[in-house]
Amino acid sequence: MELRTDASDVADQVVHHDHQHATSTTGDLPARLENGCTDSQRDAVRAYARREWITSPP
Repeated sequence: MELRTDASDVADQVVHHDHQHATSTTGDLPARLENGCTDSQRDAVRAYARREWITSPP
């Protein structure tokens, strides 16, 4: 569980950056994580970070 949480915390930083700088390449930005967030919200930010990474230029 701890590794999963850490990964979603890093992914949340990607979401935060993209919200601030409008740098998303895939769109459909999820909401930032807040205290008491659900597993599905954590899954959403991780999925978003994966989509952004996959579509980033080499």
